[in-house]
Amino acid sequence: MRILRAPVLVVSVISSALFLQGCGQSSDHAEKKAEIKAAPKLTNDATTYAHEAWRFMNEADPYVYRKQRNLIEEKVRKPARKLSTEWRINVKMTDSVTEGKYALCRKALTSLDVWARETMENSATVSQKKADYERDKAQCKDALEHPELGNTDPKKKAFSS
Repeated sequence: MRILRAPVLVVSVISSALFLQGCGQSSDHAEKKAEIKAAPKLTNDATTYAHEAWRFMNEADPYVYRKQRNLIEEKVRKPARKLSTEWRINVKMTDSVTEGKYALCRKALTSLDVWARETMENSATVSQKKADYERDKAQCKDALEHPELGNTDPKKKAFSS
């Protein structure tokens, strides 16, 4: 009986070792590593967001002007909503008094999103939404060209008369 135990024991140990070695690994799937991305640089300065909105609008509005419905959602609407949301989150209520006319750029960003949606849906109000966007974009441009009316440091200019 003792002779039979030794081979069974050896086979059991080897089988267990092979089984345990294969447990955590899948030969069918490549090992995936977690991608580590740099944290976004947060700012509560509306100036930064206003300039980014201006850059984005000039890059994105041609898709809407050309009525490229297949690209509007990915190239215009999603990025516009993302930028607008980041702006709303990072420029807090306590900072909003300093936002000044730069808020017009955020409004233009929202108008772009609305115009893009109306264009995608081929709405009857698309020409009015286009006019709204163009008006809001012109106001944003004016705010950027006259920064003294835009973002101000509340410690330097707060309640000065």
